[in-house]
Amino acid sequence: MDDTLRQNILSRLRADYKFGAGGGDWLRGGRCPDCKGKELYIHAKHPWLLKCGRENKCGHEWSTRDLYSDLFDNWSDRHPQTPEDPHAAAKAYLRDERGLNIVKLAGAYAQESYFDRKLNAGSATVRFALPGGGWWERLIDRVHRFGKKKANIKYGYSYRGHAWHHPDLSFADFAQAEEIWFAEGIFDAVALGEAFERDRPGALAASTMSTNNYPALWLDDLARAVAELGPMARRPTLVFAYDVGPAGVRFTRQYVEQARDAGWTARAAQVRPDGEGTKLDWNDLLKRRKLAAADLETYLENGDITIAENAAEKAFLLYRRSRRSEFPLTFKSRQLWAKFSVERINELIQSYGEDKTLAALSNDQKWDMAAREAVEVQEIANCTFRTLYFQRDKALNDASYYVRVDFPGKQDTVKAPFPGPAVAGAGEFKKRLISVAPGAMFTGSNYQLDKLMERQLDNIRTVDTLYFSGYSIEHGAWMFDDIAVTDGRVIALNEEDFFEIGKVGLKPKEATGEFAIEYDPHALNFSWWNDLYTAFGPLGLVSLAFWLLTLFAEQIRRDQQSLAFLEIAGPPGSGKSTLLIFLWKLVGRRHNYEGFDPASATAAGIARELVKYGNLPVVFLEGDRKKDQPAARKFDWSELKKIYNGHSPRTRGIANGGTDTFSPPFRGAMVIAQNDPVRDAEDAVLERIMPLFVDKSRFTPEGKDAGNRLKRIDTEAVSHWMVAMIRQEKQILAHYHQRFPLHEQRLLDHPEVQNDRLAFNHAQLAAALDCLAQAMMVDGKPVIAPAQLAEGHQLIEQMCLLQHGALGADLPGVVQFWESFDFLDRKITEGKLESECYGLNHYRKADKGLIAVSMPEIEQVFSQYRFSIPGGTMLDLKKLLKTSKARKFLGDKQVNCRDGKNRHCWVFQDTKHQEALPV
Repeated sequence: MDDTLRQNILSRLRADYKFGAGGGDWLRGGRCPDCKGKELYIHAKHPWLLKCGRENKCGHEWSTRDLYSDLFDNWSDRHPQTPEDPHAAAKAYLRDERGLNIVKLAGAYAQESYFDRKLNAGSATVRFALPGGGWWERLIDRVHRFGKKKANIKYGYSYRGHAWHHPDLSFADFAQAEEIWFAEGIFDAVALGEAFERDRPGALAASTMSTNNYPALWLDDLARAVAELGPMARRPTLVFAYDVGPAGVRFTRQYVEQARDAGWTARAAQVRPDGEGTKLDWNDLLKRRKLAAADLETYLENGDITIAENAAEKAFLLYRRSRRSEFPLTFKSRQLWAKFSVERINELIQSYGEDKTLAALSNDQKWDMAAREAVEVQEIANCTFRTLYFQRDKALNDASYYVRVDFPGKQDTVKAPFPGPAVAGAGEFKKRLISVAPGAMFTGSNYQLDKLMERQLDNIRTVDTLYFSGYSIEHGAWMFDDIAVTDGRVIALNEEDFFEIGKVGLKPKEATGEFAIEYDPHALNFSWWNDLYTAFGPLGLVSLAFWLLTLFAEQIRRDQQSLAFLEIAGPPGSGKSTLLIFLWKLVGRRHNYEGFDPASATAAGIARELVKYGNLPVVFLEGDRKKDQPAARKFDWSELKKIYNGHSPRTRGIANGGTDTFSPPFRGAMVIAQNDPVRDAEDAVLERIMPLFVDKSRFTPEGKDAGNRLKRIDTEAVSHWMVAMIRQEKQILAHYHQRFPLHEQRLLDHPEVQNDRLAFNHAQLAAALDCLAQAMMVDGKPVIAPAQLAEGHQLIEQMCLLQHGALGADLPGVVQFWESFDFLDRKITEGKLESECYGLNHYRKADKGLIAVSMPEIEQVFSQYRFSIPGGTMLDLKKLLKTSKARKFLGDKQVNCRDGKNRHCWVFQDTKHQEALPV
């Protein structure tokens, strides 16, 4: 390993895991992140593997390549190509990333380059020549930019039937070998070759490039080379040594049988029997120093177990290794139980002594023969099950075991959580198994289940589960049903249904099918933008800017403590639904989803909806549409004040018999969509809202056609927008923080902007608009035209001014009351309506702008002349009148009225008469 890289790794290890400053060949005494014990250790000269020394209680291990991937990310920058060393980056990659001996690999590889025109990104590669003029190359510079593409093969070339081997070796060399191991990848074959040279002379390695490639043509060439050695030459034994996993095991069994049918002696090698366990390939094992002679023999034994012809033979091979009298095993996707009776074996061995044909056998041979004959195999389940990991939600104090169930035949694999009690007893396990896996039956005993679980739960991995999907600020990653993005890298859900993000295994809440996110960096396009702008103009642009802002809601609140709400209001038929449904498609939401109606949900339902996703919008639809509904069924906008700062919308108790509570924070962004703007809310709520009014002013035939095209777009066709944006996290946030203070100062300098919070909120939106214009690029050219960007900023300024007006306006119920009050007061004063008083305003000096109102009298007169009371009841009316702004509420007191009587009145000050003295 390069010394600079080694020192960088050791420096980080000391800082992250509290290793001491001691020297020598080993670093010891680090703090384990899992068990917290101070027994972490790593080889200082070859720091590939970090391991906990508490073998029985922990024993977890981590690759430094996974822990510090940034140090292994851009080999060309660290080792630039020069005329003197044209393969500098390739050599460094092979030596420091793969741990291979580059001296022995000299001449077998070359440094080349790969360029993706659509992504406008390139990478150095390590290229290996293949038979027939082909080649395969591995990308080595910031590979995450290319999505799932990590390697490249010559266009039009097929390696079907071929295999790669070191060019210094000839078929004559392979013909004289004792064994030939076929690995899946080239790096694995090289790693095995290095191990064989040291610990298994007579063995050579080759790569079939894929598990799905039987090297028929290569073996034909080998057979001819063997024949040229003469009639006494023996064919080498073929060993198919494919990677861990179902595919590797399936093709191993198939190719061993195919090779034997073709006249070869064939075996298999597996890291673990049946391809189970962690996905360590031969290259990984070389770096971990686990390819010594004894290790290789173990892998061959594992291979023999994997390809055993029948259950009895497999049981015997396992028994020969462990000498256990009974144990579980699987065969052809059925769970079996094997028993070996020592007494029965001894009886058989004694009986062999009476057979003269067996007299020449050694004692070990007789023992093996007797053990094969004495085995008893019982089926205890018509399927197989494997506990993959322990999943734990720390926030909810909830945990379970995640189990994979496989069936014989073509029935699909099932994966499901099993609570602790379900794996603790045969009865509960049987119930849970048949509940989650159709037709699965367990007929074993408690003892058999205990032994099965004892093996499966030994040193089991723990995966953190989250109660929400989307962005987790604690882990710095966006996670959805089957895709995650962190630090610009796209990570697919692994075969065990969780995301491996650095050293942490993470799993969002159970997949709901609500999202359909398709991402192909080669298929990015923003062709829908013209239709969005044609249909909605700057309204669509500003809405899209807020949607971008929601993708970074947690980061914005972390840095600025708050994020404002977007209000999309407009009359029916103005296009609100079309706009919202399309914006949801951009973030992968399916089924023409528009939003959530808080007026038809319980308080608990609303709270759960608010915390389901991180860095995604929550859209409240028509929260005030039923103005005459009972107060208990109305949604109180004041409930939203706390989520402005990301605080929890609701606290609930955890059902664990203790005093624990759960207060999940609001991690998303709020959108309010309804016909009428929010006006019946206190100023503290209105200050948090950015109003966007959708009208029909842009209705044209072209706009209608564009809107219809937006409706027809499939979610899968545009959901790449979200992934493309969040992959630019660092650039977008840096640009945001650069632009925000400029927009805030611009708004504060506006003579009509008097509210600092409104200026702050709208500056956030304006900065997001600038980020959107920078992020949406095609071939280096902006998708959003400068004129369109200017229109968007002009609209945001208008929104800020509009909300200033809303803050100075009375609530609709208050306006309705004073209109009714003035009408009745005028009619009574003019004598056109009968009343016991001279008017509804009892204040003697009305010219001072003071108004004295008797509330019982108001109730009587409104009822007499069939005027509705705003809010529904007098209690509601009193609450409304205390918010009156045009006629400010001063208090309630005894007033000497115009008719000479004293009445208890509510007194208001008309703000048009500021010279009046306070009461």
